[in-house]
Amino acid sequence: MNDHRYETALEALLRRVPMVAGQVGDRFPLYADPVSGAWVSTRRGSWTGGFWAGWWWLRTAVTGLPADQATAREWTHRLAPRTADATVTRGMTFWYGAAQGHRICADALARRIALDGADALAGAFDGNLGLIPVGDAFGAGPAPKAGVDALAGTVSLLTMAAHAGRHDLDRLARAHAERHVQVLVGVDGRIRPEVLLHADGAPVDEAPSSAVWARGQAWGVLGLAACARQWGGDFTEAGCRAAQWWLDQVGHDVPATVLGRPGTPVDTSAVVITAAGLLTLSEVTGDGGWGAAARAIADAVTDHHLDDDGVLRDGCYDLTGGVGTRHELVWGSYFLTAILAVLTGRVREHPW
Repeated sequence: MNDHRYETALEALLRRVPMVAGQVGDRFPLYADPVSGAWVSTRRGSWTGGFWAGWWWLRTAVTGLPADQATAREWTHRLAPRTADATVTRGMTFWYGAAQGHRICADALARRIALDGADALAGAFDGNLGLIPVGDAFGAGPAPKAGVDALAGTVSLLTMAAHAGRHDLDRLARAHAERHVQVLVGVDGRIRPEVLLHADGAPVDEAPSSAVWARGQAWGVLGLAACARQWGGDFTEAGCRAAQWWLDQVGHDVPATVLGRPGTPVDTSAVVITAAGLLTLSEVTGDGGWGAAARAIADAVTDHHLDDDGVLRDGCYDLTGGVGTRHELVWGSYFLTAILAVLTGRVREHPW
């Protein structure tokens, strides 16, 4: 696909943002029905609220319209109370929903809220576990767990705060990252999305499943790429292993939600998350092959799963619960928009 076609796809996704806003009003969108187009939404944003605010920041970065920036600021301000949530997904909420407003739009309010989020997240670091646990919000339960979903956002948010003067947070972020590599990343690059931990931080001995959750592997590729961007070294090697495992198993196609179970619905959100990680690895390593793979993914997704109205189809919200299994997902749309904004040169910083 050439840059003109990327521009067309990006413009469709950016037009989609106010259309979605017109449907959800003052609520945060989660996922939309593929037939009716109706959105399921939430008042507080669940774990996806940062992607909605972030989608508005992407639109603002491209359009430069003051009205778009005002709307993005309003949604980011709505995230501020989420500092009190007992969940590591605050890394997602404040990295995508607030930090991007500062990084790609130089917004001071967004920076302040991002730093507040980083401080609150750092306060959840458990010295015995050696990491920030998943937490008990959103029904996760009280048992301590390490989870890969928020690794990229958590590491990036904490290191942003370190560069802003909270210097101790770089050490904390690196400890969090190293522990996740130890318990979640296999020698072949396969990612375990979540692991129960004993009180001393040792993983509970569980036999790994033969099937792999596609989005878990995708979050792992992105998370390790974010760690490689910060510290290089072993994190770069681990990120390349995880990315190569993805390409060996999936290639550039949209995968089944559960790899190894081809009858399950596909998940476009998993492959666009992976593409973001590949673009970062390309930047970190100087290896253009990762970038070429990301472009091939962008081609496949926009050619076969994105319609002219900017609807990214075929995302899977929750396979186990049978919820939103072939739907438009707010984070999938965020990542596809972000990738295209970078590939077209409309946004210079990687907004992930």
